[in-house]
Amino acid sequence: RFSTFVICILTLFFCSCEPAATFDKPQPVDVKSLTTFPERLQGKYLAADQASTVTITDKFITRHYDFDFKEHKDSLSSSYKLVGDTLIDLIDSTKEKISLNGDTIIQHYKWTDTLFCISADNVLKKFKGYYFLNTRYSDNAWEVKKLLLQKGRLTIGNISNEDDVKKLKEITETTADTTSTHFTLTRRQFKRFIKQDGFIEQETFTRMTENGR
Repeated sequence: RFSTFVICILTLFFCSCEPAATFDKPQPVDVKSLTTFPERLQGKYLAADQASTVTITDKFITRHYDFDFKEHKDSLSSSYKLVGDTLIDLIDSTKEKISLNGDTIIQHYKWTDTLFCISADNVLKKFKGYYFLNTRYSDNAWEVKKLLLQKGRLTIGNISNEDDVKKLKEITETTADTTSTHFTLTRRQFKRFIKQDGFIEQETFTRMTENGR
């Protein structure tokens, strides 16, 4: 029933995925943590595909999904049956109301995901004009994301599996064939990682005004 696109979104935001790299301490080290997001960051931002928005408050970053997904009724799995405007799961007999436009099924998806909440396990730091979201992955392992607001455009950067990990190994003089992706960095080494365009996987959002545009 679900398209590959929808399955990918659900998997990405509701499953616990292993980060490409982790650090032994919140980054950068020897930089004071912030207790709130500054007012200049707070607001609502629209994703490039317009299928979701990101909201930043004093303590939270949340992502809200509210969109229609369209697919031809002939693409339905044999496990489902369409009766009028109702989609029936033949395995567990659950029913879902849908919309029809000719032979096109329109399914509406709406949910909210908390991306970050400042706490002992979610540490916010500012360094060199960037904000860093440190999330505890395990006892001594932290996942880090980079956040930048510039001219109304919010960019959230993630560490990629290949290029960024290679940079981190070079910076920390870790043997290239080492399988470990857990790193210990000094503040200077972390600065070098930023200057080498670390956090290569990025998603950009545009600030929305009060009228939602």
